[in-house]
Amino acid sequence: MLLEVKEVSKKYGTISALNPLSCCMESGELIGLVGSNGAGKSTLIKILSTLIRPTSGDVLLDGRSIVKNPSLMQKNIGYLPQNAAFYPNLSAVEFLMYLSALKKIPKKKAREEVEAFLEALHLSDVRNKRLSDCSGGMKQRVGIAGALLGNPEIIIVDEPTTGLDPEERVALRNILSTLACTKLVLLSTHIISDIEAAATKIMVLKKGNLLFCDTPETLLHHAQGHVWEYILPKSLRSEGLSSVSSMLQTKEGIKIRQVSAERPFADAVLAEAALEEACLCVLEEVF
Repeated sequence: MLLEVKEVSKKYGTISALNPLSCCMESGELIGLVGSNGAGKSTLIKILSTLIRPTSGDVLLDGRSIVKNPSLMQKNIGYLPQNAAFYPNLSAVEFLMYLSALKKIPKKKAREEVEAFLEALHLSDVRNKRLSDCSGGMKQRVGIAGALLGNPEIIIVDEPTTGLDPEERVALRNILSTLACTKLVLLSTHIISDIEAAATKIMVLKKGNLLFCDTPETLLHHAQGHVWEYILPKSLRSEGLSSVSSMLQTKEGIKIRQVSAERPFADAVLAEAALEEACLCVLEEVF
């Protein structure tokens, strides 16, 4: 499937949440949508999920407008919002079977899918536990399972790893990576490690503007020559530094990695850019 975003924008009164942007996404891609809070990530996701209409522009699914015909997207999408709603008195199994019924999945097939996702997302032990008694991480995993029910062709998840422990995050990344072999997966996150190993395309948003949309390899290439490493002089304090990607206490002093278009200190040396630093380069507009 091919999803084309054409000059889409969104305004709330006089406030621009999303400035006109265009991009293409297709099956076989795992797209990492990154940006700080307020960048416009959730607004774009809601437009793609047909929850809100754009102020201007259009979104085409295989050449047909989902703005004019939302059902075209709705029958093909699995969507997990940032703050998913749950029925607290239902158990994990009951809730997932309820979602399966809403998606009109045959009962036998629904049971098979629910059991498979409970196992894959480490929920088997709490299958009959009421959601009101589940932790935030458990609820998040139930929400992820719900989004994947029915084998959707397009999967959109907004901050899906919130509340998950490291093992659960790895399990989710593996599931989404496998699905992205044949489906379109859009993952919105501010945790770059969630997409570092699997993303085939990176989209970087800042203040409603799409600053970058290309492969991780292209992003890393652009970032080379803009990441510096040095030991912070004792006469300076780290609090005053900007665009710092990491600080590490060593016996020589505090080792700084910093994004900058120019050498920040005389003894700073160029370092190989990591994907998180490459994204920071875009957000700081150093290239």
